[in-house]
Amino acid sequence: MQDMPPLQVESLIPEPGAARLVMTGELDYTTARDASAEVARTLAAGVDVLEFDLAGLKFIDSSGMAVVMNAYTDAEERGTAFRIVALTPYLRHLIEVVALDDVLDLPG
Repeated sequence: MQDMPPLQVESLIPEPGAARLVMTGELDYTTARDASAEVARTLAAGVDVLEFDLAGLKFIDSSGMAVVMNAYTDAEERGTAFRIVALTPYLRHLIEVVALDDVLDLPG
């Protein structure tokens, strides 16, 4: 059996003009660069909406949170809507503790 990489990012098209990045595994210092590169490629494609599905993350650190916030900022600068469509209860709590729920569009 092959070892899975620490982070997998799958790019989906949930609707025309939108891209959803589904992240599973660990979004941390060692994987943040790859995740950021995927975000940059996705935004460069000119999507109207960038969605993050973070429900499959097992771990996130400050570097991973920076990926999320930089994606939000980069999307805003391009006029692209950014939203998180799925996340773990732990990640929701983390976002709320640092008051980013006032900035980020989180699922109900």
